[in-house]
Amino acid sequence: LLGIPYTGSGHLASGMAMNKAVAKQVMEHAGILTAPWRELTYTAPDIPRLAGELPLPCAVKTINGGSSLGMALPEALEERLAYGGHVIVEPKLTGRDVTVGVLGDRYLPAVEMIPQPGAYFDYAAKYQTGGSQEVCPAPITDEQWRTMGEATLRLHRALGLRAYSRADFILDAEGRAWCLEINT
Repeated sequence: LLGIPYTGSGHLASGMAMNKAVAKQVMEHAGILTAPWRELTYTAPDIPRLAGELPLPCAVKTINGGSSLGMALPEALEERLAYGGHVIVEPKLTGRDVTVGVLGDRYLPAVEMIPQPGAYFDYAAKYQTGGSQEVCPAPITDEQWRTMGEATLRLHRALGLRAYSRADFILDAEGRAWCLEINT
């Protein structure tokens, strides 16, 4: 819109990918395994009721936000009011954090993010020096890599993305790859 050249996906596809509810709908439509989720719009008086009815443990993510910080449910809902009180909530998945990128029309080797021993893969583990180790290629089976790679590529195409993207997964103890989100 400003006449500034850029690479990657256009604004509509990027906006759809950034909106967690839209991206989750596209994942489901494309047959990509993702945690059951619920979209909420709420105000401060709703927080006590929601804190009592939402399943625990759960992840509360702003509809169009980036990385989240770990906290108790009432505090997470309270903090997200500053971003409009529009969130998705899904069960907290446990397992290995794996990401798969797309470049052009193919998926790349999977990367596993391993937080420091005893740590959770949170904001500090993601963005602070020494917070986690990135292992590429991830020590997973070829079948797991194909499953995540094909899901990433399918989601990339379903959203109308181009050039590159990266999808994040949790690989659970049973070997199922749950797609969390896609990043442009």
